[in-house]
Amino acid sequence: MSKAKNNLNDDAWEKVFKNLDLKNDLANHGFAYVSAEDLKQYGDREPRLMAKFDTKESRPELFKKENLSILPVSNGYYIVFKDYNLDSYFDFNSILDSLVIQEHRPGLDLSNFQTLPKDNNYSESQAIDYAYLASVLRTFTNERDLYLTIRGRLRSGQFQFNLPNHNHTVNVSGVQIELDAGYESPGDIYLIEAKVGKRDNFHIRQLYYPYREWLEKTSKNVVPIFFTYTNGLFYLTKFEFGNNFGDLRIVDKNCYTVNDNPYLSVDLDYLLNNTKVECEPSSVPYPQANDVDKIIDVVKNIENGYNNKFLIASYFEFRERQGDYYANAARYLGFLTKTNNGEFRLTETGKKLAHSVYRSERNYIFLQQLLKRPTFHEIIISLKDYDFELSNLDDNLISSIISKHTSLTSGTPKRRASTVKSWLKWIVKNVHIK
Repeated sequence: MSKAKNNLNDDAWEKVFKNLDLKNDLANHGFAYVSAEDLKQYGDREPRLMAKFDTKESRPELFKKENLSILPVSNGYYIVFKDYNLDSYFDFNSILDSLVIQEHRPGLDLSNFQTLPKDNNYSESQAIDYAYLASVLRTFTNERDLYLTIRGRLRSGQFQFNLPNHNHTVNVSGVQIELDAGYESPGDIYLIEAKVGKRDNFHIRQLYYPYREWLEKTSKNVVPIFFTYTNGLFYLTKFEFGNNFGDLRIVDKNCYTVNDNPYLSVDLDYLLNNTKVECEPSSVPYPQANDVDKIIDVVKNIENGYNNKFLIASYFEFRERQGDYYANAARYLGFLTKTNNGEFRLTETGKKLAHSVYRSERNYIFLQQLLKRPTFHEIIISLKDYDFELSNLDDNLISSIISKHTSLTSGTPKRRASTVKSWLKWIVKNVHIK
């Protein structure tokens, strides 16, 4: 098995810094220019793989330690700079978690289309195309006449901006821009960056460079949108850029399902009384993955070839450790097994989850599996006793229940309590108790 992309970039950038005087330039000026040729020569790695970090977590360790970011400036040149406040990244900070999910019912009968993935297992482009076909994009933008006109890669023209927290103007010319989709209406152009799996943050270059490019080319209003598809949910976030790089704000946001009840209605008493509680899995780490929808996304992507921690981490743009956390959370729930060579495979229950068409069905399977685990069975009973008020559920109670049913000791149960509360928060939001 090959080394993780993150580790390869860590090694490559260590070698680049060792061979070039970048530290001195960064110390004196706060920025340094580096060529693709130098990256390839000293890093012994393709420059495009060394210079694209779409989330904070995917940055090399050296960049994290020194608060660095990187931007393309021309065909074959990059600028590395001290990004003290990480202005190159936008943090969602759980902003999307508070959204009320809306069920969207298009006028078009989507069941007539035989080429759509039957289990809603979409790639980024398929998710956008489905959202367009189902009129989710028209609903969000409030545009009746909206047409796909842009997709793929192109070379930029010229534009410039000021580097955040530095007295330096960056001149951009001829860099490669990749846009997942662009739509045109009579008065506006909508530029969309799409992801499968929710992100905690994203590199604003992904929207800013296309935005600046089309701002120079058109007299129409240019609207950047960040689009996420996760476990049957379509999140759309509309942004507005300010005058400086790193200056942006959310102007609109929404979350939709398509022909799918957003919320699971269950008789919890029946489930609790009729679920056979099993032992805590002794050979699987206790869960450390907080995003339940992403756990389900991981299971659904196993058959697409994202079946080890490196590939999972690459797909969701986080470190390999997180790839392990999410796959192991799916193992804990009985959706995956792990081979001796580190590959994850679907169990029969995992196949049932992965092939389920409806979000509500997947969520029901998740809840069923969760209640088989002694810690969660007991904790959910306690949550029920508190009328599902999470704020009343003390961390000490959660950690004591974890300690009771597992071999975890010292401060570990208390640390794992944060993941448990994240899962309970997901239940409170997504499950309606009869």
